[in-house]
Amino acid sequence: MRDDHHQPIHTDPSATGRSDSAQCQTSLEVRLLATTDLHMQLLGHDYIRDEKLPHHGLAGLATLIAQARAQAQARNMACLLFDNGDLLQGAALGTVCAALPVDQAHPIVASLNTLSYDAIGLGNHDLDHGLAYPQAIAQQLSCPVIASNLSLTQPGAFAQAALLTCNAPRPSSTNRTPAPGLRIGVLSLLPDKTSLWNRQTLKGRGTVLPARATLANVSRSLRAQGADVIVLLAHMGVEDILHDMLPSQAEGAENGPRDFDAIIAGHTHRRLPGRDHAGLCKVDEIGGALADRPAIMPGFDGSDLAVLDLSLARTGDGPWQITGHRSQLRQNTGTTAAHPAVTAALKPVHDATRTRFSHPVGHVDRDLHNFFSLIVPTNTCALLARAKYMLVRDALTGTADQALPLLAASSAHTAGGRAGPDNYLHIPKGPLLQRHLAGLNPFANEICGLRVTGADLRAWLEHAAGIFHHLDHTNTTQPLYRADRPAFDFDTIFGLDYSYDLTRRPGARLAHLRYKGRDVPDTQRFILATTTFRAAGGGGGAQFPDNDIACLAQKPLSEVFRVLLGGNDLRAVLTARPWRFDLPQPMRTIVRTAPAALNHLHDIARFAPVELGPDSEGFTRLQLTL
Repeated sequence: MRDDHHQPIHTDPSATGRSDSAQCQTSLEVRLLATTDLHMQLLGHDYIRDEKLPHHGLAGLATLIAQARAQAQARNMACLLFDNGDLLQGAALGTVCAALPVDQAHPIVASLNTLSYDAIGLGNHDLDHGLAYPQAIAQQLSCPVIASNLSLTQPGAFAQAALLTCNAPRPSSTNRTPAPGLRIGVLSLLPDKTSLWNRQTLKGRGTVLPARATLANVSRSLRAQGADVIVLLAHMGVEDILHDMLPSQAEGAENGPRDFDAIIAGHTHRRLPGRDHAGLCKVDEIGGALADRPAIMPGFDGSDLAVLDLSLARTGDGPWQITGHRSQLRQNTGTTAAHPAVTAALKPVHDATRTRFSHPVGHVDRDLHNFFSLIVPTNTCALLARAKYMLVRDALTGTADQALPLLAASSAHTAGGRAGPDNYLHIPKGPLLQRHLAGLNPFANEICGLRVTGADLRAWLEHAAGIFHHLDHTNTTQPLYRADRPAFDFDTIFGLDYSYDLTRRPGARLAHLRYKGRDVPDTQRFILATTTFRAAGGGGGAQFPDNDIACLAQKPLSEVFRVLLGGNDLRAVLTARPWRFDLPQPMRTIVRTAPAALNHLHDIARFAPVELGPDSEGFTRLQLTL
């Protein structure tokens, strides 16, 4: 395996020596612009619903970028633009673009080169389409793609770091401030668990090195090469950065140069500055700082542009010091105009994607939706689980595991959360289109058959139940599920019969767990149709070793969907109800869902739903009696 110390550091040709102007400069300002977690929201279109989003995605951010650059130039500030990962995967557009030849005309390449990014970091989801695809993109871009802690067995197109020269605009006749020639080192870190989440992609091809050790090593190298300021692109949440990337009290105060001077965070789809991290120790949610370092996190899906302004000063030939900063998120709204050059680059693939996803693939005799996926098993989960079941059943044919009972798991994805009250899946009764199938399975995770025991299933379901609050019969306004856990963490396992008692402590909420009418002993063996992401512990569950994977799916989901939709047992599949609540007495609780769910309250009539009106985020609030 290639030693990470031998990975290339991309060097700007103009960074090889310090300019005379940098020697005499005593103060300067630098503007850092950043995007993160775009997830292929390039034009602000929901291809599953075939509707426009409230903003224009990257095309809208491009307008904000142009404005921020113009402001920086007017103030004689240097300006750099970064992306912090998870750009290549997401939406139906991501799947379409991943199948296109990668050249200068590729939609992603054309868009990013048009915007003149200075460096791009990799996110874990950028590996979901395999290693070849992001490397091909990197080879066509006019800026380095950095993956500091990704060590590959064969040299590739990713850089371990970048050393950029940051030049301010030349002084005008009324502003005699010289151009600084500041040298900025940039490194990018993937979450440590990427090696588990993407282990099928990386198997035999590379590994993800520990982020903390990589940070220290690469930072030291950048300082030795003359980096005045080091910017960390951390594809991590604020909590992980505070816990893993900063010195602990036990390690004492930092000695010598810091590992990094400013940080751009991501991965968790939250915002900083803002209230998303209010109350966390060492977080300045108003000024935008982590443990007194300038920091920023610009949301997801193109929601915001990060604008981080740094003020620096030096004495004589001494090192540059950050003396102040301003961290600001500029919201991408419906009134933000789409940048014409980016729109032009993306229009052909946008139109082709809409056409492709409008093709009918079947018919359904009822509405399919997941408005209540954390209240009852849904028919959307049931349909996806059955398709996984069929894929794994076929892949097991002729193997020793074929005789084991086969179950299938499906998660409650696209169920509100940080993406808002429109983030639900609804397929109206009638023609089933290709875009609807894409909505059923929005992630590019590989389907596998996993060997599990009864004990594994119990732990799996107890972890899923962690999304619920502990319920108390004396509290009639208690929320049913936690806001700090994504709905995606909640799995339904079809083929079992089980129930939850939410008055019990977390970890002991399964009231019963049965298979074909009998209690499931801890030692009973099963095959579970799931994803390699889940098998690797994705979503916080247990991590299974590679040798527990009995098989990988040999066909795409779309192929079995067509067979399933034309089968005679479709009605039975859609009405499967493997789990329910089992409380010692009736209890009232509050849930949030989409306003459109009010048209489907008959699906949860047994809970006597009472509409309580909208909340501040636009979700509809319901009171239920469980």
